[in-house]
Amino acid sequence: MSPDRRTVLRAAGAATVLGLGAACARIPTTSPIDSRPLAGRAQPGAPYVQALPPPEDATAEQVVSGFVQAGVGSEENFGVARSYLTEELSGAWNPTAGITIYSSSQELQVKDAGTSEMVLVLQVLALVDGGGTRSLLSGPVARDVELTMAQVDGQWRISAVPDGIFLSEAAFETLYSPARLYFLDARTRHLVPDHRWFSLQRGASAVLEALADGPAAFLRRAVHNEVPDVLGVLDAEVTSGADGTPEVTVPEAILDLAAQPRAAALAQLESSLRSMRTLSGIRLVRDGQEYAPEDEDAIERALPGHRAIAAGPTGVILLADPTTDAPADQLVPDLADLPLTSPVIAQDGVLAAALVDGASKVLIASTDGSVPLREAATGGLFVPPRIDDAGYVWTSTVRSAGVLLALAGRGPADDAKVDAPWLVGREVRALDIAADATRMLVLSADAAGTRLDLCAVVRDEHGAPTSLTEPVQVRTFLSEETQASWYDETAVIMLGSDPGTDELRGQLVDFEAGREPLPALRADTDRIAGTVIGETIWIGAADGSLQRSDGSGWVTVDLDAHDPWFY
Repeated sequence: MSPDRRTVLRAAGAATVLGLGAACARIPTTSPIDSRPLAGRAQPGAPYVQALPPPEDATAEQVVSGFVQAGVGSEENFGVARSYLTEELSGAWNPTAGITIYSSSQELQVKDAGTSEMVLVLQVLALVDGGGTRSLLSGPVARDVELTMAQVDGQWRISAVPDGIFLSEAAFETLYSPARLYFLDARTRHLVPDHRWFSLQRGASAVLEALADGPAAFLRRAVHNEVPDVLGVLDAEVTSGADGTPEVTVPEAILDLAAQPRAAALAQLESSLRSMRTLSGIRLVRDGQEYAPEDEDAIERALPGHRAIAAGPTGVILLADPTTDAPADQLVPDLADLPLTSPVIAQDGVLAAALVDGASKVLIASTDGSVPLREAATGGLFVPPRIDDAGYVWTSTVRSAGVLLALAGRGPADDAKVDAPWLVGREVRALDIAADATRMLVLSADAAGTRLDLCAVVRDEHGAPTSLTEPVQVRTFLSEETQASWYDETAVIMLGSDPGTDELRGQLVDFEAGREPLPALRADTDRIAGTVIGETIWIGAADGSLQRSDGSGWVTVDLDAHDPWFY
């Protein structure tokens, strides 16, 4: 007989999670807190999870609720969750197609939708695709999931349900961890992060499989991978050392590589594994001993700069110690006498750029005179320039013609126009290139509002940019954003309006952890810059005042300067 009433799912459920401290919503909390090693390929530090099969003579509503809660148990390819399905659907259902993350604070509902039809009502917070990329929604979004029920030997079972699993927010954050897959930039100088979420139960195995599979689509043409896609890599042995530290045996397929690709593959392997919280202290071992090759040049992660600069009454000045009475140092001799805006300096401290004449000209210079001063772009209004470590100054006209300008420090002969057709007709408000010289943020607007895009720069082996990849949109949680720049490898610092109050807000948007509001801003704030190195943030206001963060608020700096930045 078909279900005949609307049921609210309560604490009686189909899963027990041990080792959580506080259990996730509508998953039983009465079980004792405990932990023990997991069998098979389970990873060190993973929580112990037990999903419960359907009870005898369960109602259709109980079968639906039990199936949802059984998504916490991934053992034997989600064997317990499959026990809620008909035999035909059990073989066809793909639990790894994605994860729907629903609110832990709002009860799930199951509604009768007619003969053998049920509707699961969720308040969805985020979606995770089959590759582990999470997309946060702006807030709880109601979603109805249709299921079909069938009687199998007198027991209710699900005969139709979408692929993927459902997890409460609390369960997801307990059972899954963010990680960064590291690939190599075009010049094999930097590790480029690709942020994902992986099951803690699979841990290193999941990271290694994803690493061998390659990067996300928006990175694919801009990076390369030295980790070979062979069985020996995917089955790398993961154990716990005598001191409890996770250890990964370096696969022979990597050790057999030539010196340079071996060094790159090891850097990818170690950095990717250590980015997962349960593997942060992992050791690479060979023949039972820690593997520390001495003849291989390490490739490091690329982090943002930490030295604060700003535009003074003229020139570019250092904000290293704004409490001193000494005059601020002029950093770029050729710009020292010019009133300018939006100054930038490359991380190596040499190449510099700025806007002059009301942002209608882009000047390029250097701190040591090695790059002659030149007017690199003119004719229109330009967005604040940014510099990569391949020697290019990036900018764009505010009214986009569908190209970004890559102005070469070596001289105009190497300047490039890089097509960005997705920007045609839009107002470009900001752009920024990550320290890895690969990932690009572009903030733009049209009549429909603002949009923050994440793309990658495709380069030749010498670092010359040739194209941009198709972008993916980053959800920012603000409206009418005016600025966006890199704060960390996977975090962006934003300036925009609160969509609820229209008040000016600053915010950190982390692709992994979500959003973090900054202390309240002055209403006339027009510039924000920050870096995770030292957790330092500076803001500038329209009246020329400058402030920096003290953790809980803003401290005014008595200095005649504006447009702060870091290099």
